[in-house]
Amino acid sequence: MTTAFNARLAGVYSASLAPRDPVPIVRGWNRLEGRPRSEDFERSLRAEVRDPLWFLSRQWQYGEFEGEDAGSPVEVVAAVSTSALDGVRIGASPSAYDPATPLEVRIEHERVPFDLVLHMQVSRLFQRLLGADALRFRDYVGNWPLSPGDVAGEPVLDGQALSQLGAAHLVDAQSLLAALRDGSHAAVASVFAGVTVAELARLEAAGQRLLEWFDTAYAQPTATGAEAWRPERLAYAFECATPEVGLTAPSYRGGTLDWNDFDLAPREGAALPPSQLLSFMPAALSFAGMPNPRYWEMESARTEFGHIDAYTNDLAKLLLTEFMLLYSNDWCLVPLELPVGSFTRVQGLLVTDVFGQQQLVRPADRGTGTDWQRWSMFRLSGDESPAPGLLLAPALTITLDAPPIEQVHFLRDEMANMAWAVEHRVASMMGEPFDPAVHSSAPPAPRAAPIAHYVLGTTVPENWRPFIPVHTPGSVRSIKLQRARLPGNDRPIRGSLLAVPGPYFIEEEEIPRAGRIVERAFQRARWLDGSTFLWIGRRSISGRGEGSSGLAFDHLVEGSRRGEDQS
Repeated sequence: MTTAFNARLAGVYSASLAPRDPVPIVRGWNRLEGRPRSEDFERSLRAEVRDPLWFLSRQWQYGEFEGEDAGSPVEVVAAVSTSALDGVRIGASPSAYDPATPLEVRIEHERVPFDLVLHMQVSRLFQRLLGADALRFRDYVGNWPLSPGDVAGEPVLDGQALSQLGAAHLVDAQSLLAALRDGSHAAVASVFAGVTVAELARLEAAGQRLLEWFDTAYAQPTATGAEAWRPERLAYAFECATPEVGLTAPSYRGGTLDWNDFDLAPREGAALPPSQLLSFMPAALSFAGMPNPRYWEMESARTEFGHIDAYTNDLAKLLLTEFMLLYSNDWCLVPLELPVGSFTRVQGLLVTDVFGQQQLVRPADRGTGTDWQRWSMFRLSGDESPAPGLLLAPALTITLDAPPIEQVHFLRDEMANMAWAVEHRVASMMGEPFDPAVHSSAPPAPRAAPIAHYVLGTTVPENWRPFIPVHTPGSVRSIKLQRARLPGNDRPIRGSLLAVPGPYFIEEEEIPRAGRIVERAFQRARWLDGSTFLWIGRRSISGRGEGSSGLAFDHLVEGSRRGEDQS
């Protein structure tokens, strides 16, 4: 029996050595936690370790014992030079930089339209400011009456009815504020019936308070200020400067201004500001979901790396996951506080570790490689200095955006071989968005048509404005898009986005195949000192694809189709 058993065992052993196909093995995982078998949880909550060798083996398996012979940093000395913004240039109009005003407000703000709501707001407030002289408001209504032509925006039925109803109780706010600003208000108020010197002084004081309120409530450009909006680029363009460098923003689309909207141009003959040596005590960098540096430590359940859904083309997600798992505890934080609206260069970092060894940290993009190989975070285009620079733009972080009062869609129409500017929204006299397509004129009445008739050209909706390709002067290849109109149909431009003096050209690359949407809306934000700003700004965003106007020429229409416009 023993001999037979040994023979069978030898056969099994020899069979196990023979080559065979791999068989998948299903592995199971158990949680490393206590499993109490009684109602007494005191011993289970101790999490006692029974086999330290097993824990050490697992740490070795995960590479926890691999490390470099280096010490932790205890001191960082940085050589830093900082220069503040000292000028803003819009077009050919340079001006001093005002740190009390956000840069977005300085660049985007434009004239507030005096719609019916603004006339009502100014009239109601001025009547309250008059106080005991509130009866004099009738004299203001008589000298500065509000007519329908003084109300900005497209006329609507509700606005016209409200304007007629309140004509006897509203003043022309735009004319009144202009009179208060140029001083002609005093001459008009002095001829009010029965006005006294003391009463005239009170009227002047009330008018000045109204003017101060308006200038504080609405941020508007000065009378001689240049506009930063470039209609040919559908974007803002401006420049800023420090004593060291010049900063240009050639294509700011509106919305949120940041460092990446600027390009750097060194100023000729400018001297570098003196460097300061600043000493810091580095702290370990931490972020939400960061794995703990120790292996056997309770982790936060907010982030579970085992359930990260990443595909082979999710390169950014894979790199971020690798950084968090392998190098998250190798980074330190050096808190360098900088003033808002400044450009700072870090000449170098000298790091001292716990062993007393010092290491000079140089920029990561140093070397003689090509431009695309010398990329580094927060470096501006055009900055060729060996010391990295950081622009802390005086920009807003959060803004409250109202619904757009004006919206224009710039579309590509490949069938008609032209581009279109479609006014989807314009400002009404009530200060609300108004859709011209819904309130357009009625189409012509249908009429009898012959069996087949010829149409010279079809029509398009009234809110569609054509832009045709034309050759750039001096070139036979490059083209621009010029604003045009359809033959025999002079359609007025209702909004201010397209109200550009002709000839109006747009660079061809500014209207891609996806199109572009330009909006105009009120924005409100709070600045560093707590002051609030309300202004009208524009935003240029990507469109939603191509469009088709249905425009066709030399068209033969069958007799069954009636009512075609034979323009």
